[in-house]
Amino acid sequence: MNTTTNKGLKWGPFTARIPFIHIKFRGAEFFQGLVIAGATAFAAVPIAMGLGLTFEEGVALSFIAGTLIGAGPIFFGEPMAPGWVTPAVPIVIAAFAAKGQFNGVYDPEVFRLMAAMCIEFTVLLFIMGITGWGKKLIQIIPNGLKAGIILGAALAAFYQVFITDIDKLMLQPVSMIVAISLCIITTFSDPFKKLALNNNFFKKVGSLGLLPGFVIAGIVAYLLNEVTFSIEWGFKIPEVVSLFNRTSPLAIGFPSLDMYVEAIPLVIIAYTLLFGDLITATEVLNDAQVKRPDEPLDVNVDRSHLSIAFRNFIGLLINPFFPTQGALWTGVHVVIVERWKKGFKEMPSIFDGLGSYYLMAIPFLYVTLPIITLMKPLMQMALTLTLILTGFACSYVAMAIPKKNSEMASALLIAIFITFFSAWVGLLIGIILSIFVVGIEKKQK
Repeated sequence: MNTTTNKGLKWGPFTARIPFIHIKFRGAEFFQGLVIAGATAFAAVPIAMGLGLTFEEGVALSFIAGTLIGAGPIFFGEPMAPGWVTPAVPIVIAAFAAKGQFNGVYDPEVFRLMAAMCIEFTVLLFIMGITGWGKKLIQIIPNGLKAGIILGAALAAFYQVFITDIDKLMLQPVSMIVAISLCIITTFSDPFKKLALNNNFFKKVGSLGLLPGFVIAGIVAYLLNEVTFSIEWGFKIPEVVSLFNRTSPLAIGFPSLDMYVEAIPLVIIAYTLLFGDLITATEVLNDAQVKRPDEPLDVNVDRSHLSIAFRNFIGLLINPFFPTQGALWTGVHVVIVERWKKGFKEMPSIFDGLGSYYLMAIPFLYVTLPIITLMKPLMQMALTLTLILTGFACSYVAMAIPKKNSEMASALLIAIFITFFSAWVGLLIGIILSIFVVGIEKKQK
């Protein structure tokens, strides 16, 4: 019998799989990874430039983050499609923007604070993975506070797009509106979902996430002269050394004590969101496992904590960029699992799909000048779409959590404080509201 543990190289609790030996190349996943990742992987570049890095260093940053993300299924044996802790991204951006540090001017203090976040996140993940306390911690967080954190991510995302970055939005007004509209329709529209149930074409379009809307908007932008392309040919090694010298704590120094204190609420928020991703990924795999008894999956949330901790630790030494090392890229995970559960002939092993998508496609993006220069004028659009879809998804989830009116009202107030004041203020207000407005109730076992 083919299993996910006897096909690879065991090291500790993990299993590494060597491409082309333990992982078979799959063209469909490779090209899909190449195209979809091309539309989204460079969304980190505008963030990096907002923090004062150059365009070339932003590409190197994306290269490091993408390579470490790809290590999840390849070197750690996680049967999940990993990604950023995306809902935490707008909150982190808002935290720097509130301090006037998201202005395109390089400041080593920014990356020392980023290192503090990564160090604390790594330690928290390691402790929760070793002890198995993650589930207990999430259960302690009241519904109103949990909903407020997630809704805060939504508000921060929308605020970034429509207030902070409105000037960037207006540089490509028509194509941005087209991109946002199409991506919302193909991802969240109930009428579109009903249409896709009976139409394979629309079903395929829906499975590609933001790619169809992104491609159409790119064409519109070109036709209306909202963007111009200057394609270069050849290959170029990402400027990892320059990135290391300007961001790594080994080069610029480690954080001060007050930075660790400042990072605590952002790390707690990110962990809350990460745990939700782990639950989602596990449920999708458990549902599909019924149809694939020939490949029993070794799904272990505690091991997932440890693998993410390792990835964050390696990342913070080279280039701390919180929170790009997460558990799940939901759209990719669902697409690969859906194909895997159709049977052995469709996809012999889930790691064939994951491996082809990540290790064989994503790193290729960052060294190929035609792809980089093609994407350069569209990178702000990629970030905008990532934030908009994150905002919608977080709104969906947050609105479904509260069970009482007091929890709903508290969630909105918490979200406002997280977005417009600070993560610390939002969490403290959330704790006060949970105790004195909602009330603490013992959860039945």
